Amino acid sequence: MLVLEGLRAIARGLHMAGSFSLFGTCGIAAVLLPRDIPPVLARSLKRLAWGSFALLAAAGGLWFVLETVDMAGAEDFSDVWGALSLVAGQTRFGELLIGRSFCLLLAALSFHFGYKRIAAVLAGAAVVAEAWLGHGGAMTGAVGNLLLVSSICHLASGGAWLGSLPALRAGISTLPIAQAAELARRFSPIGMVCVVGLILSATVQYVFLIGRPAALFNNSYGLTASFKILCLLSLAALASVNRSRLAPRLGLAEDTARHALLRSIGAEIFVGLLVLLAAGFLIQQTPPAMALMLKQQGGS
Repeated sequence: MLVLEGLRAIARGLHMAGSFSLFGTCGIAAVLLPRDIPPVLARSLKRLAWGSFALLAAAGGLWFVLETVDMAGAEDFSDVWGALSLVAGQTRFGELLIGRSFCLLLAALSFHFGYKRIAAVLAGAAVVAEAWLGHGGAMTGAVGNLLLVSSICHLASGGAWLGSLPALRAGISTLPIAQAAELARRFSPIGMVCVVGLILSATVQYVFLIGRPAALFNNSYGLTASFKILCLLSLAALASVNRSRLAPRLGLAEDTARHALLRSIGAEIFVGLLVLLAAGFLIQQTPPAMALMLKQQGGS
C-alpha cells in the first residue's frame, strides 16, 4: 500500500507539473511575448505546450487508475476495470479530473491554432479547479471555505510563476538580447506578486492544517510540509537573485549574462518540480490539525 500511495502522490505531482507548464506557456505567450516572435520560438512553445499536455495526461491517467484502486479496494485487474466507470461518473474526483483534462486539451488546441488568450483562460481555470480535490474542497463550513479560497490562490500563484518558467527559459534563450531583457524585466513583477500569493495562502494552510510549530517535525505530514517550505524559500531566493542581479545584466554582457540567467531558471524549474511532488505527497496524508480534531471528536 505504501508503494501505491507513493506512486499516486508522484502521479498527482507530475499531473500538476504538466498542467502548470501548459498554463504558464499559454500565459507568457498571451501576455508577455511580442506578437512577432521568431518562428523557432513559436515552434518551441508549441512543442512545450503539447509536451506539457502529454505529461499531464499520462500522469493523470495513472493517478486516476491508482485512485480507483484505493477507492474500490481493488485486488485484481477485473476489480479495477469494473470500478473505473463508477469513479469516472459518480465521484467528484473522477468528474473533476476528466473535466479538467478535457479543458486542458482544449487549451492546448487553442494555443496551437493561435488563440493564446483563450488557451490561457482555459488552462488557468483547469489549474485552479484542482482546489476542489484538496482539503478545502473536502471540508465544509467557514474553515473549509477559507481553505478552498487559499488553495485557489496557491494554485493560481504557483501555476503563474512555476508554470511559466519553462516558457520563460525558452524565450530568454531564443529571443534577441534586447527582447530577452525586456521579457525578463516584465516577468519580474508577476513573479513577485505570485511569491506574495504563495506566502499568504501557505500561511492560511499552515494555521488550519498544521497548527503549531512542533507539528512540522514530529509527523510525516509536517516533515513533508517542511521540505516544501524549504524548497519555496529556495525558489524565492533564486527569483530574487534573478531579479536583482542576473536579469539587469542581460544587456551588458550578452553571452555570460544570458547563460547565467538560464542556469538559474533551470535550477528554479528543478526545485519547482520538487515542490509539486511534495504537494502530491501532502494531499495523500491527514494534516496534524485535522487529525487532532478528529481524535478529539472521537474522544467526545
